[in-house]
Amino acid sequence: MKEHTPIDKLIEPAVKRVAQRETSYFQKSEILTEVLKNKTLSGLLADIKKRFGGWQFDTVILRYIDGRVGQVLQQRDGNRIRVYECYAAGGRERRWLPLRAMTADTLLAVMRETRTQARQLEIKGEGYELFYNELKGTKLTIEDVYDKVVPMIRDYRTGKGAA
Repeated sequence: MKEHTPIDKLIEPAVKRVAQRETSYFQKSEILTEVLKNKTLSGLLADIKKRFGGWQFDTVILRYIDGRVGQVLQQRDGNRIRVYECYAAGGRERRWLPLRAMTADTLLAVMRETRTQARQLEIKGEGYELFYNELKGTKLTIEDVYDKVVPMIRDYRTGKGAA
């Protein structure tokens, strides 16, 4: 990650500290908590909130931090392999861990989720293809062919038809 701001300089070390400290997985919120342990940053956020509370500038900064943490968690190594990986743990919770720390069980969870996502994208893509087949060579919009294509999409999803 190219460092641009003093906040950016806090994020990558915080990710590494949390990842090394945890024995199994960690959550993104733990990294945000770690970043906010910086007294200068937390003091500035408190001051901003106190002085400009209605403007919610502190929330903007927290969202920036959250986005940058996400970027660090998406980093890849020199072989273009992700350094950290995550999997769903119910609800909106994601469990993160270094890829190299995965066991067969955690890898299996990631593999299953990836296959589910791939299948969902395949179904979505087939639906788009059905719409496209009705639209190509015309000036129509999806609105014009929607009622005709939706039953075909439904049939594809239930295995009754092929795209």
